Amino acid sequence: MSRDSKRDLVWRVISAARRNEVAVERFDRRAAEALGVNRTDARCLDVLDNEGAMTAGRLAERLGLTTAAVTAVIDRLEAKGYVKRVRDEQDRRRVNVEVTPLLRERTAAIWGPLGEEGTEALMRYSRHQLETLLAFFEASREINERHYERIKDLSF
Repeated sequence: MSRDSKRDLVWRVISAARRNEVAVERFDRRAAEALGVNRTDARCLDVLDNEGAMTAGRLAERLGLTTAAVTAVIDRLEAKGYVKRVRDEQDRRRVNVEVTPLLRERTAAIWGPLGEEGTEALMRYSRHQLETLLAFFEASREINERHYERIKDLSF
């Protein structure tokens, strides 16, 4: 493979990843509408569902928001019945936020079939291919997190 053809393949991968991000964003926007929440609130639910219960401060850090903004998000989501505040068993002064069974029920209707089809698609890949995909997504996340730090205070 020539150097140019590999570079072309790299750009095709980048282009495919960007098109995938648009498709995911479109799906997630419609899912948020179905849940009756905005995109920030939906991202908060995604983080909690994927990573588990956490404090509002940790959630703010994960989302790149202020703690005041996250408190407002949690208030809205609690009013919808999608999250609840729970005292930490080890430190009763600390409060964690966790998703509710109502959220799990509603998200299963939205993402369940997508997850099943995605799992079936991934099962067709070899172990080596899956390890390569995992490495790519981990590297991509790390790069994005580094560049978030680079631009977080940027303003034009």
